[in-house]
Amino acid sequence: MTPDQPTAARAADLLAALPLSARGTPAAYLDATRRTLRALMERPDLLDGVALERRPGGYARNLLFGGGGISVWAMVWSPGARTAVHDHHCACCFGVWRGAIREVWFRPISAREAVATGDATRPQGYVACMMPTGPNLHQIVNPGSAEAISIHVYGFDHAVHASSVHREYRVVAA
Repeated sequence: MTPDQPTAARAADLLAALPLSARGTPAAYLDATRRTLRALMERPDLLDGVALERRPGGYARNLLFGGGGISVWAMVWSPGARTAVHDHHCACCFGVWRGAIREVWFRPISAREAVATGDATRPQGYVACMMPTGPNLHQIVNPGSAEAISIHVYGFDHAVHASSVHREYRVVAA
């Protein structure tokens, strides 16, 4: 076993340590979360034994860990699934565990409207983190013909907030 392939207990320890890192500086929190996600992305057995909800034609959020102002979710993306264009009220980090997803970025042009500014395909193993210093508008899409799974770490208490989404936007032509 290598440090990049932790046991199931080590994975649980990594997740449980995230609330402690959230008490530090934003940079330290993002660094710790990025390291944790990279370690988790290397684990082919990460979700073994986890009964994941799936939504044909859409995506499903599955809570893996919650506590100390942090929530960790496995998002299962059916082919063609997409989120609304949105920003977050909290820190947001994600890693692509299986498959690939496309991230599309937007620029707000009003309180509820946005225009696309770019996009990138995020392959398996990709990890990204951002603070809610906004605007950080994006949309996640599964452009492939197979299911994709991503792991998301949010700086919010799932018992207090139903979602990490701050606001959704309508897309308009540039």
